[in-house]
Amino acid sequence: MKVNDRRRFRPDGRPIAEDELGAAEPAALPDAEAATPSVEEPRDAQLAAQAARIDELTRAYASLVEDNKAFRQRQERERARVVEAERAGVAQALLESADDLERALAAVSGAGEAHGDALRNLVDGVRLSLAALHKRISDLGAQRIPVAGVPFDPHVAEAVDTVAVADAAQDGVVVQEVRPGYRIGDRVLRPARVRVGRLARA
Repeated sequence: MKVNDRRRFRPDGRPIAEDELGAAEPAALPDAEAATPSVEEPRDAQLAAQAARIDELTRAYASLVEDNKAFRQRQERERARVVEAERAGVAQALLESADDLERALAAVSGAGEAHGDALRNLVDGVRLSLAALHKRISDLGAQRIPVAGVPFDPHVAEAVDTVAVADAAQDGVVVQEVRPGYRIGDRVLRPARVRVGRLARA
């Protein structure tokens, strides 16, 4: 036979009366309720720490995205700079060839009639080659700098000579273009060579 002894004892071994036991039992409830916050406090601290870590990682990720974007922009600028430099180099080489052809045409101008059809055909062929060369130069983005009839600008032109002029309006103005200048975008590929008017003093 199983016997359940529901009596409670004090530390000195004396039994606790039932009326004392009944009064003491409700007092245990506040202890159980007080234990609940002690379990929730570490949980709240852990959640706060995790939220702080998430915030830190979010800021780090945003900074990484900005750094990556800045890196791509630098790479794009560098690529554009290299491409523009290569185009400028090719255009300069073509311009030198065009100058040679223009000098050859100038040397034989008017000689076609004196030397017959063969020379005239050669001159026409050189003119066609020169036109094709100028088209390739234009396709590279090189544009001729207009300087004739405008005030001399040392940023886009080189003065190789001065010409005496009587009109004060022509003083400091480009009166002749010796060699054309070209630019690609805002970059001067080569400056024009010009003659500049200088007012003759009486």
